[in-house]
Amino acid sequence: MSKKNVPAIHVQQPSISGNPAGGTSPPRPPTKQVPATSPRAAATVGMVDNLAASRVNYGTSVSHATVQAELAERVEFNDRSIFEQLEIDKVDPRIVQECSNTLQMKSANDIARLIQLARAADEVDPKELEHEAIAEQGHPDPKDLALPDRKSRREREMYNPLERIFCHIQAASLPNASEKESERAFNRVFRQQAAALTPDQDHTLGFPRFIPDFTLIRTPNWGKKEVRTRWRDRDGFIEIKSSTHQHPYPAKEGDPARPILTQTANYARLHLSARPFCAFSVSIMIFGNDFCVCIFDRAGGRISPKFNMWTDLDTFIRVIWSMTRRLTDVQLGRDPSVSPAPPDLQASRDHPAWIIDPVGSDPRRWCTVGAPIWSSLSLFGRGTFVWYVREFSPTGELSGPVMILKSAWRSSQRDPESSIYQTVRGSHPGLAKFVVGADVVPFPGSLEKVTTHYLRQRPLKSDDKTKILHRVVIGTVGKPIWMYDTEEQLIDGLISALEAHKFLWDQKILHRDISAGNILLSDHPEEVGAAGFITDLDLAWMEPDAELKSTETVHATSEYGRYPQRLRGAMTRTHIRFGTQRGDVITGTMQFMSRRLLRSIEMKDTSVVPTEVDDVESFFWVLLYAVLRKMVAQSRSGTEKKQLMDQFRNGFGGTSVTNILGSRITAGFYDVVAGWEVYFQAVSYPLRRLLYMYRLLLSSAIPSPERPGSSDVFNTPKGTFLDSIPRDSWKQSHDRLFSHEGMMRVLKETLQHIQSLQEREEQGS
Repeated sequence: MSKKNVPAIHVQQPSISGNPAGGTSPPRPPTKQVPATSPRAAATVGMVDNLAASRVNYGTSVSHATVQAELAERVEFNDRSIFEQLEIDKVDPRIVQECSNTLQMKSANDIARLIQLARAADEVDPKELEHEAIAEQGHPDPKDLALPDRKSRREREMYNPLERIFCHIQAASLPNASEKESERAFNRVFRQQAAALTPDQDHTLGFPRFIPDFTLIRTPNWGKKEVRTRWRDRDGFIEIKSSTHQHPYPAKEGDPARPILTQTANYARLHLSARPFCAFSVSIMIFGNDFCVCIFDRAGGRISPKFNMWTDLDTFIRVIWSMTRRLTDVQLGRDPSVSPAPPDLQASRDHPAWIIDPVGSDPRRWCTVGAPIWSSLSLFGRGTFVWYVREFSPTGELSGPVMILKSAWRSSQRDPESSIYQTVRGSHPGLAKFVVGADVVPFPGSLEKVTTHYLRQRPLKSDDKTKILHRVVIGTVGKPIWMYDTEEQLIDGLISALEAHKFLWDQKILHRDISAGNILLSDHPEEVGAAGFITDLDLAWMEPDAELKSTETVHATSEYGRYPQRLRGAMTRTHIRFGTQRGDVITGTMQFMSRRLLRSIEMKDTSVVPTEVDDVESFFWVLLYAVLRKMVAQSRSGTEKKQLMDQFRNGFGGTSVTNILGSRITAGFYDVVAGWEVYFQAVSYPLRRLLYMYRLLLSSAIPSPERPGSSDVFNTPKGTFLDSIPRDSWKQSHDRLFSHEGMMRVLKETLQHIQSLQEREEQGS
């Protein structure tokens, strides 16, 4: 194709404007067998900060639907400040001019092909285009777990021409560029993403298998096999649609998010979850001949005005060149208070190590050890990241014991988690030991905090609502509760955590977020004095008139004369204020919420206030979660593992309040598993009895003990607390079993029963 067939392309000065588009347990089988936030948006998992549910491999459409609900009223369209943030006006205009001239000559055929593809797609209804990929690949079930995100033939035909154009822009430079300029330049490339991207950690079951059309990666890393499928190595991504009508802009205010925006938001949440210390995610949407830039942070999304790639070629070149050659990692989303560890620390690790600036007034710097322990998958939740860390000394060495560092985005309407820890009177071995905590600043000594306003380069007024990055270091180290070695360790750990919960409640502090991610098993129970402990007081409730404490480290100066030796070290200053702000009344991780709170959310009943009984019920769901997850991990057979995973998803994989509440009311997932031989082999009789008793208590109808399959569970030792519970009064049983005392007694009796059975076995052998 000759150049005359390509539309005229004009290079202009940087443009920051554009044209916006308008039962009961079944009988035990006789033989071993395994069966063949927005006020307008519906409540979803991400709104109350998901733990593991959406990590489970649900189908593409289910995951996109959940994100679509979260996007309501959280996206700003036609935001021109995005280009100022990406500093595209700082790209040398001589590079833009030279690149445009050579691109029109050398890539004329690619440009013409892309224009042709867009014109053809524009003649097809956008809804048909969205379904083409499913029809072409012959997968009628949108919930098929084996499928990654699907790409249509039309979209795939755009890949090669676009990739060649991206490479041409990325390689652009001035003919006589100085060596200094070359050293400053980054070497990133946009490459087609052929395989599903995965996280760098395995702290929870599964990960959505999505494949962005293009991803942004450092040139030296491209081609390495281990890098091809890791989210952590991506600095950005591109989502492509074949038609200009598949743009992200709503026709009118209040319309649901369009498919390209939903998909981009879904990729962004995975990017934020799997890229270490990622504060925001930058992406590009290309739809037909048009494009726009998108940035997602923990407060919402921002979409630039749309531009035409060919008539606004200068803007397109500036965006691609900035992202591939000019912007730093911090400008592309990395937390400004974090930097890569020195090479000598990197070489000895399987995972990249990171240096974290001092937390608050404490002078110590920290270095991560290994992969993250945990990262949140919610898009607009707290975005929690948890790491093992050690102190990074001024000499560049690691010192001191391993600790746990947590970073999370708190609402400006909520008191800092560190203040809650410091307000607790006394200590308890089952409560994580607080070391230091504070809101994050972009660099040491800064008076400005890292907020979503700061990331968006917007001034923060005193009455503005924002998200603030907060960091806490705790000295108690443990492992996830589902990684227990023995049932004794599991139950003993829960007892310790429950005792700590009561310790807090006695001080009128209600945790409100009891989940499998917030109860850990102690690495050194003898030293700590507890087999397990609870952490994460970020969502805890305190009385409105409570005293809130915070402590800062103060260093004595020597500017004005010599101080006695005892005064030269660090001292502490304590601040006390009266009155607390704890945000929403009902909050936490939905998969572990009590049925009462789930029902109130579904009914939009704002009068319901969480109590200690709701938190204690969450301990039961944590126990059941840990047992089922352990069974999945220990399963050997592929078929058995898949079927266990299916039931695990049924129980803890809900993506909405309705789904989760439904699984709690029927408890069908438990009934299925409780009828399999593998359950009887993996779970001891005392623990099965405990789980079944609570399952009956939480059923909408209490079955009779004479019903088939119940004899195994109801053969309880006389004189135990469980035996004393009346089974004909649901309310009375609920209040007793979900009190601190009630559950404590049940757990301790179960532990004693397990130990006595083990003693008998040892004596018999």
